[in-house]
Amino acid sequence: MVRGRLPLVVRRALAEPLLLAAAFGSILLATTAISALLLHAGSATQAGVRRALETAPLAATATVVTSSVTAGDFAAADRAVRAGIAHAHGEVPVRVTVRVESASYALKEDDRGGQPVLTRFAAYEGLDGQADLVSGRWPTEGTAVALSEPAARAMGVSTGDEFTVVGRLDGKSVRVRVTGVFRLRDPDDPRWKGEELLRYGTQTGDFTSRGPLVVPAGTFLGRFATGVSARWLAEPDLRRLSSDRLRPFSASVAAVSADVRSGCPRCTVTETLSGTLLRLDRGALVARSTMLVPVLQLLVLSAYALALTARLLAEHRRMETALLRSRGGGSPRLAATAAGEALLIALPCAPVAPFLAPVLLRLMSAFPWIEATGVAPPRAPDGATFAVAAAVALACAAMLAAPPLLAARRTYVEEQAVLGRADRPGLVQRAGADVALLVLAALAVWRLRAQDAPEVTRLGGELGLDPLVGAGPALALLCGGMAALRLVPAVARVAERATRRRPGFGPAVAARQVSRRPARYSGPALLLTMATAIGVLSLTTAATWRGAQEDRAMHLAGAALRVSALPGDDARTFTTLPGVAAAVPAHRATVVANGADATLIAADAAHLSRVLLLRPDLSELSPATLTSRIAGSAGQPLPVVATPGLADTTRITAGTVAIPIRVVGVVTAMPGTPEGTPALLADLAALRGQGAQGADWPVTEWWLAADGNDTTSAATALARRDVVDVATLTAGHRDDPTAAGLQGALLLGFAAALAFAVLGFLVNAAVSARERRGEFAVLGALGVSFRQTLGLLAAEQSFVVGLSLAGGVALAVAVSAAVVPPMVTAGYATGGGLPVLLHVPWLQVAALALAVLVVLLVIVAGLARSLHRREPAAVLRSGEAS
Repeated sequence: MVRGRLPLVVRRALAEPLLLAAAFGSILLATTAISALLLHAGSATQAGVRRALETAPLAATATVVTSSVTAGDFAAADRAVRAGIAHAHGEVPVRVTVRVESASYALKEDDRGGQPVLTRFAAYEGLDGQADLVSGRWPTEGTAVALSEPAARAMGVSTGDEFTVVGRLDGKSVRVRVTGVFRLRDPDDPRWKGEELLRYGTQTGDFTSRGPLVVPAGTFLGRFATGVSARWLAEPDLRRLSSDRLRPFSASVAAVSADVRSGCPRCTVTETLSGTLLRLDRGALVARSTMLVPVLQLLVLSAYALALTARLLAEHRRMETALLRSRGGGSPRLAATAAGEALLIALPCAPVAPFLAPVLLRLMSAFPWIEATGVAPPRAPDGATFAVAAAVALACAAMLAAPPLLAARRTYVEEQAVLGRADRPGLVQRAGADVALLVLAALAVWRLRAQDAPEVTRLGGELGLDPLVGAGPALALLCGGMAALRLVPAVARVAERATRRRPGFGPAVAARQVSRRPARYSGPALLLTMATAIGVLSLTTAATWRGAQEDRAMHLAGAALRVSALPGDDARTFTTLPGVAAAVPAHRATVVANGADATLIAADAAHLSRVLLLRPDLSELSPATLTSRIAGSAGQPLPVVATPGLADTTRITAGTVAIPIRVVGVVTAMPGTPEGTPALLADLAALRGQGAQGADWPVTEWWLAADGNDTTSAATALARRDVVDVATLTAGHRDDPTAAGLQGALLLGFAAALAFAVLGFLVNAAVSARERRGEFAVLGALGVSFRQTLGLLAAEQSFVVGLSLAGGVALAVAVSAAVVPPMVTAGYATGGGLPVLLHVPWLQVAALALAVLVVLLVIVAGLARSLHRREPAAVLRSGEAS
């Protein structure tokens, strides 16, 4: 009685609980997965930007202002510089420190023959926070000075000593007293770039300088402000800068020069932050674009899965719909009923999915490689998530309502006539839409491979996602799946001919069934093919990304460990460490080649091949052959291995020394240097034999090999040294939020794809079994056993499962070869990087195929058991009653 009072839409929905439950599950899965993917893309991108900003070197974020000043105008210049920097940085906090340095003074006691040893007075704002006193105290008044530890050692003075210096410009003598000796906490800190005198205590050029003599700022301006050079350093605090503010803030910072020079015309401004922010903005765009690829794949798959369910529902109700039409139900009434039923199923998913998405992300974040990135999944959905869920739910409702509306065009008599006909190819295939998809997918893949990143420049110079390029993998998979549909009828006909004269009940009847109605099996075949392909593509993309990260780390390290050299180091210093198999001395320098800077690495060629990490595809020659070729002899050009841009170079300049070279080998990228860096590799002994003193080419670093590339013990023993550890670099690349963000998105897409496949296969099998109850009842009455029923269903579904798994794997490998390397390359958002190699994890692919096969066989076995248990007489009588 209660059911009779319900609206027609609700009664119709309750009459088909299986199909509508499947539709509801598909829509809820689609809205939840897509909402989760978009939430994940946003949080991972924001975390990646935040980490990049936190770890960005000072050289990439600082602004440096230099100017000559006097005691009279320093205060005005200082105010103008600070005001200009603050205006350009806006709401971002920025710390400005200033260093002022005097003209040269001569150390009177060391004046010999007109070539005195020089020194300078200087004042450093905030130096006491960057250095520790070794002895004494910081100067506070008069001519009291502080010296760095290297300077005090070079000058032979200590706390309490006094000496006289003479001004080179005014000739006045100044008696100073050392009140303290300090040590910089980190002499290699980028803020001391260009402050070699402060870092090392001695600077050698046309004259030898020692110092500086550090005095308070007030004393400096009052007594030594003659010929003063001032340098302001601005260090912004970028920790709270969000990814959507990168481009506007970059434009603001780019105007810092104009802001500063408006109040200080003599000032020279050098800033790198605006370029860094633009690169980060581009990287964030590329990261979001790359993580949208699984979203688009999932959209295509969910759309087809829902269309398959809607088609099954429309086919199951076509007689009912035709009967309603014959009884006066017009198209508007039928359309309203179908739309109401679709909205009844889809709309509840819109408010539910945004709350399920964070739960799904928290489950995903439990995976170790995602947890290690520190990306915290959002605890609550935002407004955009609700908007996305609503849009997806409405689109799903439209797709669910479309097939019943199209089926409502036939009358009851036409539907009766259609029932006995064999399936014909669908309209999509008859119209050749799969060919159109092939052209579109080929264009998208070509554009993806032809450019560095999936982005375009819109009007006004704004960067944006190229939707065609982003949809390339999804279009390629859909195109391949549509093409695979052509195989189902052909394979079925071949199987029918092959089993026609062979003994055996199951294979012959199954082949005949598939051959008569291929469209019934084409839908599940396409769904399973695409799901398998998306799963394999996700595994391959993740494996390729991880492989590329490991390759980047190995390339940048050059060896298992690289250690900066200290006085007294030799090979035994390192080979006695646990796990170190070999140690090779090397000299690294910047030279000029073809008018541009290049990196020169000179190492001991006799043992270099034991430590050099060179990926095999980067050179046609092995490391042993390359290192043997660079061993040169005196009196001949220096043999070198060069990167491609330097292959024709015949001479390099190191300082003021010109060195003739001969290129004996070419590598795509030089190990031990940043990607894309022009570089040369030479033998250290051969370099020292080029007519220069051996001391001119000191050992600057040691390259170490570790047993099994296990650097843990050796890196721990070298914890106090400046070490480049390949394991640490690999972990840093692997734990990068942007890199893990793509892997998390792939993981989500992979899981959702398998869920769609299993759900679609289960619904199709259940509906097919219900429609064929009479057929199996007759077979049961004829004495067909459960084993024969199982064999029949297994043989039928083998066309779907076998073709889908094989086709899905083949399709994924083909698409991966075309799109994964350029997609991973684009994800780095850098040019001139290492070529990305495709990695197909065959063991994981086999495990995936086996798992899917087992799940589907369990479904088939359950279906066979259900059909075999039904009483044939009851089923046949129900058929007579209907």
